[in-house]
Amino acid sequence: MVKTVFFLGAGFSKAIDNSYPLMSQLTDNIVSEIAKSSVAEHYREIAPLIKKDIEALLTYLSTDFPWKTDTKKYANRALYEEIIKLISEQFSELAKGSVQNQNTSTIGENLAEYVGTHLEECNFITLNYDLLLETTLLTKLKTINSEIGFADFYKYPMAWIGSRNYTGAFGFTSYERENKPSVPSILKLHGSANWFWAGINPSDIIYYRNWNRNEKNNIDIGLKPYIIPPVMDKNAFYNHVAIHSLWQQAEKLLTEANEIYIIGFSFPQTDLSVKYLFQSALRKSKAKIYVVNPDTEEELRVNYDKVFGNNEKVIYKYIGKNGKDYNAAERFIKEHLLNNSNVIGRL
Repeated sequence: MVKTVFFLGAGFSKAIDNSYPLMSQLTDNIVSEIAKSSVAEHYREIAPLIKKDIEALLTYLSTDFPWKTDTKKYANRALYEEIIKLISEQFSELAKGSVQNQNTSTIGENLAEYVGTHLEECNFITLNYDLLLETTLLTKLKTINSEIGFADFYKYPMAWIGSRNYTGAFGFTSYERENKPSVPSILKLHGSANWFWAGINPSDIIYYRNWNRNEKNNIDIGLKPYIIPPVMDKNAFYNHVAIHSLWQQAEKLLTEANEIYIIGFSFPQTDLSVKYLFQSALRKSKAKIYVVNPDTEEELRVNYDKVFGNNEKVIYKYIGKNGKDYNAAERFIKEHLLNNSNVIGRL
């Protein structure tokens, strides 16, 4: 049996729904919100080059550089917390909208059709906080089994946040079922917009939200979003047992895969954890690696060759732009997934 792994970056969500922000757009959105906040004055004092993107800014704010005075550290921490809150709110609103509206693009529908007929073969590893992947797959999978929900995708025991309404209960999760449905794994290595925790101990319970009528609006009071912020050095945020488990599962999936589809991720050299994850998992692998990205091969290989070397198994067939409406992910799903399966696509 062919084992496939979809590895997804922000470009995947952008391809499925154009309203989802890339890093540059996220920076612009956050900057406009900071200007309205109580930390706006301190933000204006930071060097312009540091503020050029969210990753650089958050790295500067969260790092204890030796020249920072205590006063500056406290101000930096306040600005850092405000930015994390704004990022979480932005992706939470997108997630809530995708859950409640359940609008799926043609590209998403065709991906869900393929996955629905290859449940035993497909697994997903994603760096994205949003719920676009989950809601896209559920449009198809609920027609197969109406009981399938978010918790079935998350291969780590989590509690439904609605259980906080009840004394001594953790709520219903997929792990309590005798006959768990067969669905792909979705390993969210940087957390998720619908995950929350107390933010104290590395073994604290992680709750997930559905944003359904059984969840009160203030159900997450006292909890923090569980997302790993876009900083250059993320090691300090990888200490939760859930994240350890997800990264270990990710390495196992990559090691066992016959085909790996890297969609919308360009391997920025600052993301060393992902670079070493692939190099460790694939050191003896013969898997074919398909790159799906709107950038050109020349642009991509600057970083890809540093991860994979000059590997003939890395296939750059579904890349680049070809006209105003061209979508690399759309062509990949149509030509590679649907044409090589029994699924009849609707593209």
